[in-house]
Amino acid sequence: MLDLLRRKAQSPYLQATIVIIILVFIFFGVGSNTGNVQNSVATVNDEGISFQDYQREYDQTVNTLRDQFGGAIPTGLLDSINIKQQVLNKLVQGALLRQGALEAGLYVSDQELRNTIQEMEAFKSNGFFDAKWYEEVLASSRMSVSKFETELRYDLLSAKVLDHLSRFAVPSKSSIHDQFINTYQTTKFDYVELTADAYTDNVEVTDEKLNSYFEENKLNYQSEPKTKLNYLLFSFADTDTLPTDSAIGQMYQNTINQYALPEKRSARHILFRIGDVAETNAVQKAQAENVLARIRSGADFAEMAKEFSADGSASRGGDLGFFQREQMVKPFADAAFSMEEGAVSDIVETQFGYHIIKLEKIEPARIKPLEEVRDQIIAKIQQESKKTSSFELANSAYEKIILSGSLAKFVDNSKEQGITLPLTTTEFFSQLDPPEPLVTLPEIVNAGFTLKQGELSSIIETSQGYAIVFVVETLPPEQQDLASVKEKVEKDYIASEANNLAKIAAESLLNSLKASSDFAAEAQKISAELKTTPFISKNDFSAATLPAQIVQNIFTLSETNKYPEEISTADSTFYIIAFNDRQDPDETLFEEKKNELNEKFVRERNNDLLAAWLEHLRQDSKITTNEQLL
Repeated sequence: MLDLLRRKAQSPYLQATIVIIILVFIFFGVGSNTGNVQNSVATVNDEGISFQDYQREYDQTVNTLRDQFGGAIPTGLLDSINIKQQVLNKLVQGALLRQGALEAGLYVSDQELRNTIQEMEAFKSNGFFDAKWYEEVLASSRMSVSKFETELRYDLLSAKVLDHLSRFAVPSKSSIHDQFINTYQTTKFDYVELTADAYTDNVEVTDEKLNSYFEENKLNYQSEPKTKLNYLLFSFADTDTLPTDSAIGQMYQNTINQYALPEKRSARHILFRIGDVAETNAVQKAQAENVLARIRSGADFAEMAKEFSADGSASRGGDLGFFQREQMVKPFADAAFSMEEGAVSDIVETQFGYHIIKLEKIEPARIKPLEEVRDQIIAKIQQESKKTSSFELANSAYEKIILSGSLAKFVDNSKEQGITLPLTTTEFFSQLDPPEPLVTLPEIVNAGFTLKQGELSSIIETSQGYAIVFVVETLPPEQQDLASVKEKVEKDYIASEANNLAKIAAESLLNSLKASSDFAAEAQKISAELKTTPFISKNDFSAATLPAQIVQNIFTLSETNKYPEEISTADSTFYIIAFNDRQDPDETLFEEKKNELNEKFVRERNNDLLAAWLEHLRQDSKITTNEQLL
């Protein structure tokens, strides 16, 4: 919630979309989350969870899922993961946390809440809290002050609960060292991969087998479900109206951090690479010292770089161009950003080797002036204005639809008043084949296949405006006969049988290995290539030649437990894996990593303690659900 608000806070020229927003935190503190029990979707020890809060959380969760799936939620997914129950569980957990914290004597005072809000950068103007800007930011996010402060209070209370529980999460030195070994110990593995594609030629296809496969998998060969919609689209209206100089200046001041350019520096360098052999590194350092002495005696730096540097920039005389501090590894950046123009550094050691650096030029940090970004600001203001106007129209229509009792009645009432609405009625269509106007409006299509027949959506933001969708009618999938889908059935059957053959071969190989333990010999019997991974760790297995989801589960293998109980599978490929060798990490690394490991241990332990505490509260609580409202 706060991340969203911080993003919204970057647009200071906002028209209020709510008639009055009362700054509750200044005068009265925040509202309660307790709703009318009779009209609640659930109660937790007599505290009601309102249907409005449930619907808002449900919409946010669905929108998040939609973003994760690239704009289109797969048909049936929401039901399969029981999204309604997940949302309800989250709200129940929030109520349990509030109640449990109160019992433990933990609470967030109104003054704490005020102080937190007043310190948030999103609500500051020229470095100070601005009550009017606070109002505009919340209005632009379509969030009431009461709702925002309730959620913020919950965030602060959660932090207090975690702090309260953290006294039980103090790790011992030995446990941190054990975690260090477990994290940074490296292992390499032998493996064979058998792909389903390699077995497709072994699959026998007959009409009898296809018929049998089709009968067993009929549900996979149904037509796509279809829907018919009514929707209102309040488009973002074009505007050529220029904002006032005052508005432009105000936005510039409130978003000035966006126009800050960090300090950049231009440098040349000469790199002498190092490796794992100390003697070789000593030779490289001696050569670096010799080259540095020649440069200090007057030798041309660029010519020395061309002759001696082991870096790709050698052909350019070691020229690295302009860079920011964070673009370079720390030792290099620390040296380059402490030098004067024209200076040559001492030898600087990094993970890549020994460097000699010459600083060419400094480009100081600066803030782009208003005139340089004026057009950009005008475009932002106009865009926000268009969006705000569109939302106001959609919001007004939505309220009238609710008051009318249905979209149809609202449309009829509008016609009687001579009001023309941007209403569109579609024919039946499938999610993969929407009508032309909806091809570029996937948000409306997704709503049409997320809602049930007779349901009205909330206000939906699209790339073209704000929309309200009503599902007029839905058509369930229809069973297709084999003749109409035979080509697809045959393709699926071959893939399925090839997958089974590959799996059988992999299981047979694993069983043979457990008996003979000679991986190379057993792999050769089935003409499979035996491969070996490099040394990898739980902390870094980027160099692994196995899929990530498989690597994560094989570090339990060891010299005494060389083979897994079962084969591993990823993308129709079967993997037979065996332990090869293991190396303990260098103990000198422990001092460098122990603080990081300690923080990770505490964080994970805190999460476990919080989960256990909430479960204890749940077991001791009376929780009821109003199924009729779900």
